[in-house]
Amino acid sequence: MYFHYFKKSHLFISLFTLSLSSIASDFLIEDLNRDKSKQQTWVVLPYIFSSESMGLTVGAVGIFSGYIQPQMSIVATTFIGEELEIQHNDLREPENERTSGAMLAINNYRPDFSNRLFVSVIGAYGYYPNQRLYIDGGNDSIKNLENNNNNATTPLQTQGYNNWFNGNLRYILPWGESKNRILPKIQLQRGIAVNRDQFGGGRPFTTGQTILGSELFYSKWSAEKFIESPEINTNGLRLYLEHNNTDYPSNPSRGYTFSGKISADFGLGNSTQSWNALEVDYAHYIELDNFSWSRQNIFAFNLWSAYSPSWNNSKTMQDGGILEENQTPMWEGARLGGWNRLRAYDSNRFNDKAALYGAVEYRIIPRLNPMADLAWNPLPIDWFQLVLFIEAGRVAEKYDLGLLLSDMKYDAGFSIRALAAKVPVRFEMAFGEEGSAMWFMIQQPF
Repeated sequence: MYFHYFKKSHLFISLFTLSLSSIASDFLIEDLNRDKSKQQTWVVLPYIFSSESMGLTVGAVGIFSGYIQPQMSIVATTFIGEELEIQHNDLREPENERTSGAMLAINNYRPDFSNRLFVSVIGAYGYYPNQRLYIDGGNDSIKNLENNNNNATTPLQTQGYNNWFNGNLRYILPWGESKNRILPKIQLQRGIAVNRDQFGGGRPFTTGQTILGSELFYSKWSAEKFIESPEINTNGLRLYLEHNNTDYPSNPSRGYTFSGKISADFGLGNSTQSWNALEVDYAHYIELDNFSWSRQNIFAFNLWSAYSPSWNNSKTMQDGGILEENQTPMWEGARLGGWNRLRAYDSNRFNDKAALYGAVEYRIIPRLNPMADLAWNPLPIDWFQLVLFIEAGRVAEKYDLGLLLSDMKYDAGFSIRALAAKVPVRFEMAFGEEGSAMWFMIQQPF
């Protein structure tokens, strides 16, 4: 999965995953606008942009749905930028280097020995000449892009690598909708579910779909100008439980979802240090009456919280160091900012021991779709969606609701989304107190 990120004249691009659970498809799709023997869809989207930090950069993303096995999807992207002059932290002469990266995700492969077990893998490589790292991203931290001090952490601007790999096992429990039929069959008419009138809502675990999952994760984030350590490494295990009680998980119009996760790095191998974290997530969807010009009209709500029991914010790993004892890496645990939560802020702009976040989106799909005629259209675009959203969140050094609900960070924005090859693609613009940001991403944020 990939994104473009613009911050005024600065652009920061990387490869990340929303989570394997968000790109997996635990259901079967039948497109009523296509012949039953031609249900596979694919799309390749090229992109090009220019920025002061990366220069001219080109790339492409490919999305393939229904190949090999009908529930599977494959996402791949690659990009490369022009050469830029890089000043290293040592006495070397400046060199010319370029941004480059690639990612491959294979989602929801079902092995022959189990009907209910699904396997997903995703891996990425990326080098960035001028990445922003918020190693100390407390709620009161002040962003200063003009600070050239290598000890600065709000943010530290440095060249480095961001490489990671995740392997995911998902087991669909024999409860609710998946008791007799493991993968629900969803029929789509121009991207809208038409056989799901009786689904969306109901009693938890009695209706809907419940999934028990485990994920092995590894990531290496190098930062040449970070004096305390040239890189931050983490590897470990994540366990989670998900319950989806919506009509169409890729683009819900009614119902709810919730999940709980526990993640742990045990300090093995090249891990920087051990840590653990807990997360809970709840989303609710309310379908409204349509206008004469709309096909779908929805209010979507999201509440998310995280806490790291291991994080000891009274001690540091090293005397005089910045990293605190058993803290989560800034891209794990209680973190806010980026393409999913507090979208007007840099990725992982805020990170601490605890976090609380909420969002409201108004989503509407107009009847008008200039690309609906598949006879001439080379891209399988089933609908466009217009979205308005507001968000609020805060991180803190302890889990205290009074503290977390005070002095929160806010932003608001709009989005244009499309269903391309049965995968939502979104372009978003968000505005907050530290400026504005644009994102190009796949999958709904919640």
